[in-house]
Amino acid sequence: MFPAELTTDRLLATRVDLAADIDDYATLFADPRVAEPLWPRHLGGVRTRAQSEAFVGHFDAHWRCHGFGPWTVRERDGGAFVGQVGLGHTIVAGSAEVEAGFIVAADLQGRGYATELTRLALQHAPSLKGLRSVVAFATKDNAPALAVLDRCGFAHEADAILFELDCVILRAQV
Repeated sequence: MFPAELTTDRLLATRVDLAADIDDYATLFADPRVAEPLWPRHLGGVRTRAQSEAFVGHFDAHWRCHGFGPWTVRERDGGAFVGQVGLGHTIVAGSAEVEAGFIVAADLQGRGYATELTRLALQHAPSLKGLRSVVAFATKDNAPALAVLDRCGFAHEADAILFELDCVILRAQV
């Protein structure tokens, strides 16, 4: 069974709870430092509360449908909202895959949180029946995300244009 909660010395990750987490996610996705790399202007940029609620609602629905998905991440000491990390279904070149993803609040970036939780999520990936690898995506100009993925064992698989963005598809064996 996939864990609904993960902990490290510094962080607590719990299954997304839309009702409890929406205020934090709405603030996160309204921050242009976070939203613009995720949704550049041609994809709408910063998110409204309603858009954030719809986006986070997909995390909750993924858990209900598949028994796994993203976790909401908070600091263990004080409970400050960090962001999101987790695994979810996606399609790559017509094939069903599991994707690793992370989003960290701008003021907390650079502390190693994304690497710490992505590694922990990947440790649980083999519990998903038949899963041998996980994919991740990043734009070619997102050096911090690419560095996290490199530290977590992802290797370049292909270049791709996704949503009119120049991206890299990476893969890690689990």
